[in-house]
Amino acid sequence: MIRATAHHSFARRKGKPSLNPDLMKDFLLEAFPNPERKGCPDDKTIKALAEDKLPPGHPARLHVGSCSECYAEYRHFRQDWEEANVTTAFFDRSKVKPSRQFKAVPWAVAAALLLMFGGGYVAFRHYQSAPVARPQLASVEPVNVSVDLSESGTVRGPAVETTPLPETSLPSSVVNLALVLPRFSDTGHYIVNVSRDKSGAQIVASGSGNAVKEDGGKVSLKVTLDLRAAQPGAYFLATVRGTDNGTYYYPLKIN
Repeated sequence: MIRATAHHSFARRKGKPSLNPDLMKDFLLEAFPNPERKGCPDDKTIKALAEDKLPPGHPARLHVGSCSECYAEYRHFRQDWEEANVTTAFFDRSKVKPSRQFKAVPWAVAAALLLMFGGGYVAFRHYQSAPVARPQLASVEPVNVSVDLSESGTVRGPAVETTPLPETSLPSSVVNLALVLPRFSDTGHYIVNVSRDKSGAQIVASGSGNAVKEDGGKVSLKVTLDLRAAQPGAYFLATVRGTDNGTYYYPLKIN
């Protein structure tokens, strides 16, 4: 058969505007033109849909609600089918139930809205899944650094040192730090902090490990510090002994 076209004019109606099912039908005949008939089901499928022979989830239902050409064919088949099933009893308005045709109109509009909002949802999901630029951090490749504090003096707590301590340097990276503690340091668990001041209120990195006595009597400690977010400048390296929370500070420069 020759497919119907969707280019129908809206009927002019006099008087006050009202919600009329015919207006909605005319809207569907004009709102979704598809002259190339892309993705359209065949006549047999549209006819089966009009005669309620397809399951509720059939894809043709969504398509008819978003294709003016297919809706025109659906409407034609629907009218023929309803006329063929009309009996005298249907003319008794006290017994007439709302026409399935009118029930199909809100459904078709809902299907069209579903398609439009579905497109927006897909775009939103695509936006959410798009890679977000993140601030560049320093190298994630760990750097092995050895620091010998065995000959260094210590400053305990926030006290002001009378003799300047030698400055230790660490890179702005992930650092595997092998630390030799000052003479007479105890073995056991230690926490190593990097902070902006000696009050320990601005800690930028922290690590922990167990100090052990090496051959020769030196006490060494291995910790990993993530200094990638630290800006270059002056800091303090603090060792906190786990047994009594004794804290000692050493000048530190991050490059």
